[in-house]
Formats: sequence, C-alpha cells, structure tokens
Amino acid sequence: MKKMNTFFKYLLLVILFYVFSNIMINALFKVSYSDIKDYEINVSQIYVDVTEAKASKRNGYINGIVKNNTSEPVENKYLKIIIFSKYDNILGEKYIKIDSLEPKQLRKFEVKFDYDNVKKFKIEMTDTKPEDADFWELVKTNAKELMSIKREMIPVPKVEVNIHTNDVNVQSNDTNVQTNDKTVTEEPKDN
Repeated sequence: MKKMNTFFKYLLLVILFYVFSNIMINALFKVSYSDIKDYEINVSQIYVDVTEAKASKRNGYINGIVKNNTSEPVENKYLKIIIFSKYDNILGEKYIKIDSLEPKQLRKFEVKFDYDNVKKFKIEMTDTKPEDADFWELVKTNAKELMSIKREMIPVPKVEVNIHTNDVNVQSNDTNVQTNDKTVTEEPKDN
C-alpha cells in the first residue's frame, strides 16, 4: 500500500509539472507575438476584414473573414496575401482559394506563414494562383538527366597500387595495378 501511495504522489507531480509547463509555454508564445497593424486591403468584389494578425521573429498568422456583399456568387477566385518586411521587401505570398461564396455568405480564413520579421501585408483578389512546381518531380527529372550521361563522359582515374607498401595513387584515365614487379594495365570498359 505504501508503494502505491508513493507511485500516486509521483504520478501527481508529473501531471502537475506537465500542466504547469504547458501553461508557461503557451504564455511565452503569446508574449513573443506582436500585432501587425500595418496592412492594406485592395479588394472590391467582396468584403474582407482582418480580425487578427500577429507575427513573431520567425513566423505568424492572419485571421479574418470574407463576405460576399454582391448579388452574384463569387467562384474560383483567390485572395492573394503579399507579406512584406519593414523595408517593403516582399518576403512571400500566400493564397486562399474561394471556391464558391454565395451572396451574403460569410466565411472565416486563416493564413500561417514562416517568414522572418514580418511588418506588414497586403490583400488582393486574383483569378489565378501560380502553380508550385512539385519538388519530387523536379528531383526525379534531374536524377534521370544525370543517369543519362554516357559513361565515357565520366573520367575514370588511373589507380596504381604497390602491394608491398599498400600505397594508392590516382593519376590519369586508365588503371594500372603493380603486383610483384609486374604491371597490369586495364583500359576503362564502355557499358
């Protein structure tokens, strides 16, 4: 019974430490974010409002709402968010797809970004989004191109091995192996 009481005491301490550390971590994260107060909204087709925009030194987020105030549905559009540094350098762009927004319909949005030292942003409406190249497709294409290089284009070094001293020297484009005062020369083979 005494072991169970000790076990529960330690378990309770671990749980309290876990709760305390999570509260402190969340408090520190909230303190590290500052409001982004400088922003511009250049959208006339729909109503856009930013409800919260915060950034730390490394990342941030923008929350807001969009509302269709027109009598026509808004379809296949993008909100383009251009993110700037304090020197008006463009750090990046984020896109929010608006598939279908019926008249008087309201929708929330959230954009997260991983840019350093964001100081302002601008929101615009656009019909298209630039397509991002698929990273793995680029890797596959480059690997195929590298593999297609002919073997004779790759220089094969000449290797000289002295059996008695185990020295290896790289010299030119053919292979020489010296064994017991005999030299064997082998030319590179074409595959």
